[in-house]
Amino acid sequence: MAADQEVDTESVKTPIRPAVGRAWAVASIVVGVMLLAWFFVAWLILDRHFVDAAGESVGTAFALLLAVSLIGAIRRGTGNG
Repeated sequence: MAADQEVDTESVKTPIRPAVGRAWAVASIVVGVMLLAWFFVAWLILDRHFVDAAGESVGTAFALLLAVSLIGAIRRGTGNG
């Protein structure tokens, strides 16, 4: 059945995806490097167990993602996003 139907390709619109800006890319790389550095500091210098040090880094990453998500939701709700 589906093979018999024709699709008008001009009426199908592709979703608009904003390009990631250079500032976001640089900020993401910096945050990633800092999280990796914190893992090694906690593991090697503070002498925490490997899993504990990884948990600290991953937990910090999730907290940062939550903060970015909340800020984005607030900005979008107030019409500034």
